[in-house]
Amino acid sequence: MNYHELMKIIDKEVISTKELRQITDCELVTEVLDGKPDPRRPKCKKYDLKLENGEIYYVYVKKGLFGLFN
Repeated sequence: MNYHELMKIIDKEVISTKELRQITDCELVTEVLDGKPDPRRPKCKKYDLKLENGEIYYVYVKKGLFGLFN
């Protein structure tokens, strides 16, 4: 995955678990951490991403059925 493909995913408002897996497998991403919960998005899990060039982004992943109860 190149930088532009990665940014296409990161720029989405909410991503899928499949896209999160693609991000974690990307060589450009050095770290994926659990982010603090966002009260405005209770149905999503927040992740902080650190890229190899030092940029930091965050993404929201829609929780599955069982994740809504956590």
